[in-house]
This record gives sequence, C-alpha cells and structure tokens, in this order.
Amino acid sequence: MGTWQLLLVGLVMLLGLLGVVTPGVPGPLIVWSGTLWWTMAELSAVAWAVLAGGTVLLLLDQAVVRLPPSPRRTTDPVTDEAWGTTLFACLVVVGAWVAAVVLG
Repeated sequence: MGTWQLLLVGLVMLLGLLGVVTPGVPGPLIVWSGTLWWTMAELSAVAWAVLAGGTVLLLLDQAVVRLPPSPRRTTDPVTDEAWGTTLFACLVVVGAWVAAVVLG
C-alpha cells in the first residue's frame, strides 16, 4: 500500500472522527469504511484483526448508545452523552489502525 493511499485512508478516518461530533454525519460508519478500505488493500492478518476488532467495537458501541437510559439520567442519551462513547470507540479503532501501520 502506497503512501498516498495511506494518507487518503487516514483522511477518511479523520473525517469520520469529525463526523462523530457533527450531527447527521455517520462518523462510525465512515471510520469503519476507512478501516475496510485499508484491510482490502493490505490483506494481512494484522489488517483483518484490526477490521474484526473495529467491527465488534463499533457494533457494541451502537448497541450501548441505544440502551434505554437509567432513571438517574435525565439527559437524552442519543444527543448528549452518546457522542462521547462513540468518539472513544472510533478513536480506539483509529489508534489500532495507526499502531498497525506504524508497527506493521
């Protein structure tokens, strides 16, 4: 995988991270798409492991975000607190991608 393609994948993931905090933009899907693009170009065991881990983490995040709020919470979980957990999940996926690129 060339340098330009790695930069483009990184740009897509950065746009996904920005999409998490921007209403109406599917940030986790964009981050996952960038990871899938990198995996399909790289085709290594590490790339597949990052994609599988990212998929599980982002799906788990989507399930947690949609859980009904506890009686103690009075804020709307989808608008107020969900972006924090989703941003964290996306940062973990992007961090795993960066580690795989730098160390792999």
